Amino acid sequence: MKSLYLLILILIGFCLSSCASTHQTHYTQKASNSPLASNHIPTIKPLEKSPFTIAMYTEGQQIGHSSYKILGTETISKYNDSGIKRQTASIHDAMSSIAAKMGGDAVINIADADKTVTGTVVTFQDKELLKTPT
Repeated sequence: MKSLYLLILILIGFCLSSCASTHQTHYTQKASNSPLASNHIPTIKPLEKSPFTIAMYTEGQQIGHSSYKILGTETISKYNDSGIKRQTASIHDAMSSIAAKMGGDAVINIADADKTVTGTVVTFQDKELLKTPT
């Protein structure tokens, strides 16, 4: 009798689990006359540059007398998610990659703190300053 109940419970459990589905299909319809579609403002993505062309300037280093436009500030942790300290070259590579994705020409005022490295991404108005610093 106990084995019959056990067999029935296993059979009911199997039947219930076979009805469950993880595949879901969502059908959406684009409405060209909806208020969201007509008022959509396209975002302007900056021209992505090569990370190898990004100049790096530490705090106090002269970058020239030309004007530049600040695109933003980036902060890179000195430690990865596992808590292992990153090498300086990998931190600079990450900074160059972020600056290139932002459309910048250089990272200036690179400051080295205890756990982070911060820098300001800029684009030069005078393209003569795109030469890497010596």
